[in-house]
Amino acid sequence: MSNELSKGEKKDALIYGAVAGILSIIFSIIAIYHSRTVDNYSSLYMVSTALKVIGTVLIPIGLVYLLKKRNGTDWTFSRALKSIYIFLAASIVVSAIGITVYQKLILDRTVLEESYQNLMNLKIVEMESRGATDDEIDQQMEIIEQDRAFAFSDLSFRNTIPPIFISLLVNFVFAMVLALLFRTKVVKK
Repeated sequence: MSNELSKGEKKDALIYGAVAGILSIIFSIIAIYHSRTVDNYSSLYMVSTALKVIGTVLIPIGLVYLLKKRNGTDWTFSRALKSIYIFLAASIVVSAIGITVYQKLILDRTVLEESYQNLMNLKIVEMESRGATDDEIDQQMEIIEQDRAFAFSDLSFRNTIPPIFISLLVNFVFAMVLALLFRTKVVKK
């Protein structure tokens, strides 16, 4: 069997990637609204972490399993890597563009502002309860403020495309790990 993917396999990877991207958008929206109303930092942290693990690890692993099952059992490392990377790339592009468009064009800025304000307040309370110094709190607030400034920045090429390319590079490593785990056929020379 050739190491080249058929059109059907590429199409399946793109479709599964779009599904993962849409789920990522939904999880991001949930996170925004949850961070707006949560009343303690530990709850915010737990929900945020759970959404990240589900969205970036469990759903991709589940969809890769379904992709492998759909495309047959002869998945060499090369074929698995190609399918998985197409899947992850589609997911990244769909989610990045979707989240950016939602945050910058659809979402009421008041909701986003309230989310960041609540996050900052909860983080200050949490750090003070741990005995953090004013400098440590200020450093953390500066990091949150940078993220907030990015979230409120205008929709532009610079704010959208470079993060996508960085994610594509990082996810190539994730694709290689998944390909190693999900390959079914080891080619011996």
